[in-house]
Amino acid sequence: MRLIVTSDLHYNVLRSRQPTIRIAEQICGLSSRRGDAEPNRADALLILGDAAGQDTAILRDCLHLFDSFAGRKLFVPGNHDIWTTPDGSSLDRYQRVLPEICREAGFHMLDVEPVVLGNVGLVGCMGWYDFSFRPRELGIPLRFYQEKIAPGAAARMDRYAHLLESTHDVPEETLRMGTRWLDGEYVHLPMTDEEFCGLLLRRLDEHLARVVEMCETIVVGLHHVPFRELMPLNDNPTWAFGRAFLGSEALGELLLRHPKVRHVYCGHTHKAGQTTRGRIQCINTGCTYTEKRYELLEL
Repeated sequence: MRLIVTSDLHYNVLRSRQPTIRIAEQICGLSSRRGDAEPNRADALLILGDAAGQDTAILRDCLHLFDSFAGRKLFVPGNHDIWTTPDGSSLDRYQRVLPEICREAGFHMLDVEPVVLGNVGLVGCMGWYDFSFRPRELGIPLRFYQEKIAPGAAARMDRYAHLLESTHDVPEETLRMGTRWLDGEYVHLPMTDEEFCGLLLRRLDEHLARVVEMCETIVVGLHHVPFRELMPLNDNPTWAFGRAFLGSEALGELLLRHPKVRHVYCGHTHKAGQTTRGRIQCINTGCTYTEKRYELLEL
């Protein structure tokens, strides 16, 4: 089996449009059925989230770029894919709207149900963050991460005044940090981020257990990052603040508990990289807004 993996197409962003169209043409060409015995033909495509944003019509357009891909088409959403208007529900977008859009476009959303192709299990989960990756050295209290805003930015906005009612635990230098994580504006959940992360990880655990007897090897597709080694390194505190929202240590720990998981792919950071943890090889596809890439796995 040959599996193509890509991510972070961001088709709603103008500078990402042409690069996405080009890589879609390349990927579709790899699935050509000029001859079923053709050795380089791809059997399946896996897109790992952040295909678009609030506008579901743009997500549909993005997925339809792969209409001519002749193999199985699989999708895992990213945080941008569950962005909504203030009166919307990101949970409803994740559980109902995105699976429907995928079905209409000929994709299967792995978060809903895993897939077994031959002797390979394909399991997917958007993943989320529980702030376990936050940089402790900055000394920023947890409440700022939970609101997705650094102290300096919070100080300039009245709606976050409650975060600074007491500043005894806020390092003075962080009051110059103007960082915001935009999930705070566009993700609308009826629970905390920690609870949402736990919900998704329990579902992933169930899906891994469901396929284990049906396959020899499991490939996992994620949007968020499961291992700290794949975090972008940047000593700038403004950038370091964002590490809290890139993934979860619990995600990696869960994967390591399942012996048949051998290959893991993720995106989200826009930084290519790979690491090996025990039997697991984990690769970040590293797509940026202007440079799209894909990984090819042969099993």
